[in-house]
Amino acid sequence: MDKKLKVAHVIRVFSYGGAEVLLRECFAHPYFKENVESDLYILDHKKLGLVPEVKPNVNSIHYYRITTPKFPIAYAKFLRHIIKDKYDIVHMHLPVAGWMTIPAKLFNRKTKFIYSEHNLVNFYAKYNYYLSGLTYGFFDCLVAVSYEVGEVIKKMQKGWFYKTRKAVTILNGINTDKFTNAHRDYDNANNNFTVGLVARFRPQKRVDRWAEVAAEVHKLNPNIKFLMVGDGPDDDMLREKIKTLNMEGKIELPGMLSDTATAFKRIDIFLLTSDFEGLPLAIMEAMSTGCVPVVSNVGGIKQLPFDGFGYKFDDFNPAEIARVIAAYANDAQKFKMESQRARSFVEQNYSLTKQVHEIVDLYRELI
Repeated sequence: MDKKLKVAHVIRVFSYGGAEVLLRECFAHPYFKENVESDLYILDHKKLGLVPEVKPNVNSIHYYRITTPKFPIAYAKFLRHIIKDKYDIVHMHLPVAGWMTIPAKLFNRKTKFIYSEHNLVNFYAKYNYYLSGLTYGFFDCLVAVSYEVGEVIKKMQKGWFYKTRKAVTILNGINTDKFTNAHRDYDNANNNFTVGLVARFRPQKRVDRWAEVAAEVHKLNPNIKFLMVGDGPDDDMLREKIKTLNMEGKIELPGMLSDTATAFKRIDIFLLTSDFEGLPLAIMEAMSTGCVPVVSNVGGIKQLPFDGFGYKFDDFNPAEIARVIAAYANDAQKFKMESQRARSFVEQNYSLTKQVHEIVDLYRELI
């Protein structure tokens, strides 16, 4: 067997976003552990919820205080660690991690620097958009997590701006053994029919719109339940919106849960009202667990061919979306058929094992 690769993974926070959860699953995969010796670098000390879950599968975990007045000291410490440990690969995930790590490349000529883009860059805040565009050309390889992400990057390219030396697409994968629909009792599905979301409550997720749809669904069928698992910068705004809609006590808000598989098992309809997405991991986990997707037709979601299951909406019409959801609750056979098709779609097209093998192959190709 080839020697293990020494890889540093860099990310800004390590809470419960899609990129973070995906890293957790990769770290735990037997083939990844067999081939990769992983260290984890987290740039913000505030969001560390997933750290306990990955400790058994990585060599070391480092985090820094880049959002405090001690930023210069913390940043210098981070760069020194990346430089002195002489990794085979430094793999960065999402903005901030990408452009903040680049200075280390000047001192590590043999190390290959890979950046994974999980979102559509044209929707980034200005500082992330421009800093990313100006630093892409330093990466040895750019990994897009969906075809749509890759296509948007190509459209943004102009000279050095968003230049890529090497670009590949590696689709996000799901552990279908962990995210399974084996628990579903389709004969009694309507007893606790639940519309749900598992996500970081970032502005792009438009959780205010999610609450609007829930209010319309409640008017049509007050027996349907609502579950929003997560937290984030829009948490306070969401709670105020729920209050305005008179939905307090009707939408369950447990905060972020470490066991997302259990959360998905409580959900029947996975409702996503995002303004933009790359290829959201949560939608794949939801479908693998047998949830029927009712989602915004944006970003990488556009390229998911829902054949005989689920519903995509181009225009946000909460009353119309609510009618679609209520129809599933009123037709057990329709829900069962589409739930099973959603699960089969993920099994056939989005395997975690396939993704892990492609990542390891890329690492070895680059060195």
